[in-house]
Amino acid sequence: MKEQKKASKKILFRLVLFILVVILIAYLIYNTVRLIMRPADTFVVEQGTLNMSEAKDAYVIRNEVVLQGNNYKNGMEKVVAEGKRVAKGDSVFRYYVNGEETIKNEIAELDKQISEAQKNESIIPTADVEILKRKIRETEEKIYDSNSREEIENYKKEIEDYTYKIATIVGELSPAGSYLKDLINKKTEYMSQLTNSAEEITTTVSGTVSYRVDNMEQVLTTTDFNYLTAQFLSNLNLKSGETIENSNEKGKIITDFYCYLAIEMNSDSAMNAKVGDKVKIQYDSDSALSSEIVHINECDKSRVLIFKVDDLPEKMINYRKMSVEVIWWEYTGLKVPISALIEENGKKYVERNRAGYNAKVLVKILKQDDSYAIIDNYTNSELQEMGYAYDEIINMYSIKQFDKIVVNSK
Repeated sequence: MKEQKKASKKILFRLVLFILVVILIAYLIYNTVRLIMRPADTFVVEQGTLNMSEAKDAYVIRNEVVLQGNNYKNGMEKVVAEGKRVAKGDSVFRYYVNGEETIKNEIAELDKQISEAQKNESIIPTADVEILKRKIRETEEKIYDSNSREEIENYKKEIEDYTYKIATIVGELSPAGSYLKDLINKKTEYMSQLTNSAEEITTTVSGTVSYRVDNMEQVLTTTDFNYLTAQFLSNLNLKSGETIENSNEKGKIITDFYCYLAIEMNSDSAMNAKVGDKVKIQYDSDSALSSEIVHINECDKSRVLIFKVDDLPEKMINYRKMSVEVIWWEYTGLKVPISALIEENGKKYVERNRAGYNAKVLVKILKQDDSYAIIDNYTNSELQEMGYAYDEIINMYSIKQFDKIVVNSK
């Protein structure tokens, strides 16, 4: 009897083993046929970014105070360079006096004569002269390091001033009625003609200096944005991307470190936007600024949105109308194609392929567009709120960067 029972168990074991082998072979044949009929593409999960954006023309609005004097037809000399900060009461530029070119030529000729006369003077250098010479050397180094034409011109003027002061000191130490002293006195008279007759323009406010004046400073103002309608902006006839030219008659002070952009829009995102919404404004391929919608004007089939931009880059000083990208939202995370998502019972999954073994992974969709989705794993607390038991949670698969997932090839 015992031998019969052992024989029966062996037969039963072999039968079960045979059935399992048949099932395994059938499964392998099925998967092979399925792969032949429809190969399974895979996608490597990586960190990526999704955003909703649209390109539009924006009108740049700044808080600006225009500076202009009476002698603007004479042309101007910039005391402070473009983009530099000034305080209230500072000199910004001055207008040339009549006959200034002739006077400057006389001064230049006197400078040559003074330089030659100094060589013949046997004056012992004073401490003041040494200090001025050091300042000249330091200013020359600034010239070599600067790429700004206006800065270089101002540095040259500083060197001329230091040189004149040295000559004056040397002249004062020269004997009365000497040739050098006479030359310096003549230069002093000419310098007085320039300074006493010139109209110097100072600022009544502090801020950033600009000479890009387009006469829109009193048209596009920040006191009340209700005037900014689609028709109003269209009637300005401004060209997008056109640089504001430097003025030779006036300058201005931009009083704030921020600016406003007025943009007419009619997209779904724009029509559903609200005052207080935060967005990003991209004004260069690699430059974006934070902004906030501060005002909305309803038009016929569109809206004019006023964005307050948290900074004032040079580009937004150089242009009055420019192309920008309004980035309504932006998410960064694990980026997968929409075709990799599987929906079952209102939940989303991806099929992870690791070492040839496929596993279905429950994922959370953070944001998606027509082509891609940003996904993440649910936290344990989130899964508990969804009704999963502890044993189910600890046995769940997860997705991470560089995992391969199956993409549904249609």
